[in-house]
Order: sequence, then structure tokens, then C-alpha cells
Amino acid sequence: MTQAILGLGSNIGDKKQNIFIASDLISKLGTNFKISPLYENFPHGFVIQPNFVNAVCVLEVNFSPWEFFDCTSSIEKKLGKNKSFLNAPRAIDIDVLMWGNHVFNTPNLILPHPRISDREFVLRPLIDLLPELIHPVTKKTIYEMYNDIKSVNGSMRRI
Repeated sequence: MTQAILGLGSNIGDKKQNIFIASDLISKLGTNFKISPLYENFPHGFVIQPNFVNAVCVLEVNFSPWEFFDCTSSIEKKLGKNKSFLNAPRAIDIDVLMWGNHVFNTPNLILPHPRISDREFVLRPLIDLLPELIHPVTKKTIYEMYNDIKSVNGSMRRI
């Protein structure tokens, strides 16, 4: 079994419900499923869009990362993710963030997710679940990574 860590986000429709439905479907893919509290935050790096609701979930799985990515992509499609343009508003976005302590750098898969360290909307909810988790590339804990950026961002609120 491998520990998979995922980021969930939604900024259209019933955002909380979108996260809950996605997390329910994801929980069926493995065992020991846990989800962080929900956080609301401003969209970063996008054109003007509605605020996001974000969470992080963790579970143990028996898939390869590529198989698991196919499963999460299927959930996104089922819940209405529309890729009309890059960073378009979305009912659900599921990012595979980490795959145990493994590092992958292939044309189709980069893990850990290359932008974890600058995403407050990933780090803050992940602190609720695994604050002492060590990032396999930076060798910093999630808490340390969050402290490196929290004074820069600080636009989140727990809901």
C-alpha cells in the first residue's frame, strides 16, 4: 500500500458539496481515508474568478500512480470538470500531490507536485493531517514549508 495525498478544489456550483462528493468517491479507492477541514481562498494567478474551496485528503492505495491518476481524472469528469481553457473555473479539481516518499519525473507525471511549496491552499489543509510529513525533495516538513510562505499569502480562512 502507498500513501496518496491529494488536493481538492472547487470554485463553481455548490463548492462544498462538490468537495464532499469527490472525497466520497476518492475514499472508495483505498483505505484509511482522511480529509482536512475545508478552506476558502482567493484564486491565485487566475483571471477574476469566484473564490475556491479547498481541502486535502490522504489514503492508502494499491494502484500505480498512473492508474490512480486515471481514477481521479474519471472522478473529475463525472463531476463535470470542463477544461475549456487553462485554469478555467471548475466544479472540481483533483491533484495528486504526493505518492508516499517516491519521486517521479516523467513526461506524464511529476511527483511530488512541483508547486506544493508555494501553495498555501495545499499546505495549510495538509498541516491539519500531516504537519510533520517530510517532503521527499525539499526535505522540509509540511509545517516548515507553510511557515516559509504564510506571511506572503495569508488569504485563507477555515470554513
